[in-house]
Amino acid sequence: MSGRDRILVADDDPASAELLKYFLESHGFTVETAPDGNRALEMGTSGEFQLVILDMHMPMYDGVEVLEFLRKRHVLHPIKVIAVTGDLSDGLRRELEAAGIDSFLTKPVDLQTLRAEVDRLMAV
Repeated sequence: MSGRDRILVADDDPASAELLKYFLESHGFTVETAPDGNRALEMGTSGEFQLVILDMHMPMYDGVEVLEFLRKRHVLHPIKVIAVTGDLSDGLRRELEAAGIDSFLTKPVDLQTLRAEVDRLMAV
């Protein structure tokens, strides 16, 4: 199976993860979820996903750590990453930009904005 339309949703809040999964699957994507940073790293480095929607505050590894590792692992073919967080601090935004984030959305996520960002990033 190709990673052409596969998305990983990494979020420790099961309700948020399921909402995003259902929404994206209803738009034709294949979606899997990871409940913590450790599982997000395992799944995200598998090469099976084109895009990761990454919560910033998770157990084990936080979103910035996961993003930094994904960037190191996927140097030749960078995986696209959308950060989602309720943390609106400038410090977090700077950390994400320094680590090479592709997109940044605040929680609660507006689903139409998410869809537009997914479409934009998947088209590249």
